[in-house]
Amino acid sequence: MREEADQGLSRSPTTGHPSPITDHWMGVTFLVCSCLSLVITFLGLSQFDLSIVRYVRSVTIHLPWNQLTIPWMAFTSDAGDWIGEGTHLVGLSLVLVGAGWLFSWAVVRHAGIQTLLAHGLAALLVNGLKHLIGRPRPKFAHSGDWQFDPSWTSGYDSFPSGHSAASFAVATVLAKRFPAVAPLCIGVAAFVMLSRVLRGSHFPTDVVGGAVVGVISGAIGAAPLKAWRTSLRDGIGHSAVGALALLTLLWFLARTPEQGPVGLLLTGLGFVAIVTGLWLRRTEWMGTERSASRRRALMSLLLLCYGLASLTTSLYVVAAAGLAGVASWLNAVNSPEEEPSDGRGGMVIRESALLVGVALGLLTHYAGRGILPF
Repeated sequence: MREEADQGLSRSPTTGHPSPITDHWMGVTFLVCSCLSLVITFLGLSQFDLSIVRYVRSVTIHLPWNQLTIPWMAFTSDAGDWIGEGTHLVGLSLVLVGAGWLFSWAVVRHAGIQTLLAHGLAALLVNGLKHLIGRPRPKFAHSGDWQFDPSWTSGYDSFPSGHSAASFAVATVLAKRFPAVAPLCIGVAAFVMLSRVLRGSHFPTDVVGGAVVGVISGAIGAAPLKAWRTSLRDGIGHSAVGALALLTLLWFLARTPEQGPVGLLLTGLGFVAIVTGLWLRRTEWMGTERSASRRRALMSLLLLCYGLASLTTSLYVVAAAGLAGVASWLNAVNSPEEEPSDGRGGMVIRESALLVGVALGLLTHYAGRGILPF
């Protein structure tokens, strides 16, 4: 047993959990896989940059100001621009701090302070990256091509989006502090992200880059400073999964399935993964082997997600999903086992939501392919 500990093997002799050495390398592998998944996802999203910008231009009237001709797009552009304004987000944070102090709500007061810290960190990172990268905004990049060229010139500060970064920084903190409203917070931040593209201010990769910066800043801002390494890792992992989900949905709605052997192979792989994932999920529905079902349930979830990714028949999506799946598995293996605490009712709601998500994914595969006009 002592030799096993000295050699840094996978399990501690006293706890059964990964040893410190194994824990370290699992953390490094998780970070590498998440970063590679993000890089591949950005490469996939870049395939839509120019086509989406051209479509937005085609539905925009150039008056003394740019005005979208489609009402919902015009509303989203204006409302999202207002919500994501830095002064408005700072005002929200100050309101939370004031309300928490006035009514002795410690959680609300701390949330307000943490949103200010996260917003400030996101602003520092965004402004540094903007001028270091020097990407031209859509109105200055008609061909879509650009070169890495640090610049302080106005209009050459497109990547990443400041509105998206600030919105996701604040939303991430609020989602962590108030889990019940987490979907609402993230949804509002995504609304702001969409508005920046419709407004013609950013490419899709710009707003996703801003969202990644915001999620990482929010994860760091919502945790103790001494835990910044863990927060950074979690922020990168969560942003990788979110960016991949967006790429998967966009590819479903904008591209038709690939034909030929590769397309058939990926489609078949997708259906096999989904069927296998559903089969592994049966213990959750039957309520058996609860103590041993955590990792089996995770494997089922990863197979279902990978199956839907494979149905896109995009090598970008498949590769990014594979890396994100490895990262998620390593993160689960490296975490302590916990018994479910949401009861039978919570399990039913969770499993029902999962099945609805898979059904919507399959429906999109059959009925929604290529419906977007770009």
